[in-house]
Amino acid sequence: MQKGKIVFTGHFLEYFIMSLGLLLLCVVTLGLALPYYAYWNFKYFFSNMEVELYQAGNPIEHSR
Repeated sequence: MQKGKIVFTGHFLEYFIMSLGLLLLCVVTLGLALPYYAYWNFKYFFSNMEVELYQAGNPIEHSR
């Protein structure tokens, strides 16, 4: 078995900048995706919600 070593050829500053960029990308993605999902979820829920009103003491069952 041959012996060797792992050598990192980049610079710490490059790694640090890439890490900050990835963190920023994650924050922006979640910051846009979660409100978008919440908006469409509430829009779907409230556009498909129906309120059925009954007169007091005389509930009428409706069949669809």
